[in-house]
Amino acid sequence: MQAESQRKAKRYVEAIQKYDEAIKLEAGNYRYHFARGKCYYEMKEFDLALSSFEESIEYKKDNVFAYTLIAKIYRRKNDNPNAVYYYDLAFQHEQDPKRKVSYKMEAIKLLLQDGKTADAQKHLQEVKAIEPENANILYFDAKISNENGDYENARKNMEVATTKLEGQPPAQAAKYWFELGLACNKLGDYSCSQKAWEKAYFGKYKTLIDREKSINSPAFYYRIAMSYYTGGDYDKSREQLNKSIELQNNFSAAYLLMGKIDKKQGNFNEAVQNYKKASNFEEDPAKKAKLLTSLANLQLDAGDYSGALTSINDAMAKQTTANPQLTFMKAQSQYHLGQYASAVTLLENLALSTTDAGAKAKYSFLIGMCAKNTDVEKAKAAFKIAAGSPPFKAASKVELDKLMGKAG
Repeated sequence: MQAESQRKAKRYVEAIQKYDEAIKLEAGNYRYHFARGKCYYEMKEFDLALSSFEESIEYKKDNVFAYTLIAKIYRRKNDNPNAVYYYDLAFQHEQDPKRKVSYKMEAIKLLLQDGKTADAQKHLQEVKAIEPENANILYFDAKISNENGDYENARKNMEVATTKLEGQPPAQAAKYWFELGLACNKLGDYSCSQKAWEKAYFGKYKTLIDREKSINSPAFYYRIAMSYYTGGDYDKSREQLNKSIELQNNFSAAYLLMGKIDKKQGNFNEAVQNYKKASNFEEDPAKKAKLLTSLANLQLDAGDYSGALTSINDAMAKQTTANPQLTFMKAQSQYHLGQYASAVTLLENLALSTTDAGAKAKYSFLIGMCAKNTDVEKAKAAFKIAAGSPPFKAASKVELDKLMGKAG
């Protein structure tokens, strides 16, 4: 009692003297050894504290607090293996579930600090059996799984953990969202990683996220592909695009560039297929309309007029204002498909909507080409207008001569 009084007054030397007297009288009382050890601990006499705690354990094998203080001493000595060993003993002898978890988690942190992920994961399974939905346990399990390449397990853990973050400040919750984003990114689910990383973009995670995006993403390989494409090395560009698509099979920009390569190499059928994929996967309406327009141009060049008409109609449906280029392309497709009346209607509206002489001549020439099959007089009038523009003068004269012959 005298020793306890001195210890509480922080008179540790006097307290130790009294504990020593008590131990002489009752050597087997673990409390005396343990309390003396706490005095040495407060005095930073860690070797003497260690001896006292170890003596305490000899008389009481389940003295959990002695195990935890021994672990702390070894931790101070940077002797992590021994610290882990004693935290584990504390875990084994502790009855309170929350304290059991806290001791084991300290051991796991030390193992991870030393890079012993396999050992850490074994300890995690033990503690996970006690609290299977503990967010912190799930976090460490996910962190280790990501490091070991088990991204499915990491994702599974973090999908549970992130449902338990209510009330946590965003900066504290960032570590959970980062691990979820990392797992999704490695699995190629970039929509998931993007959403998760938006919630993790704090402090040190900003740099980590930016680095991951730069070294393992479809955009990374696409940028490399674009460099080779610009330099005219299409085979190397295609190789990088394949990597990009392997990571994200709905990456619109990659398919578009693949289509451009096919077009340059004269592979029109393959180019059309890649342009179609690019437009199918594009979610932005304006970009989708632009891609469909490019696809229609390609289909017109390849003589696929039905396909071009479908693409043009799809593009028009995505636009809120009239597009003269698309309208003219539609008229071209209809002309080649023999839909002369519909084409003439579109072209006449285009001609009325512009004051540009060159554009009027272009529209008028195609009106003439359509109308010569259905209305000779309308065709003559159209060719006469088109003949006023140098690019169409010669062809318009040839067509007019033919029509004049028809009319006698």
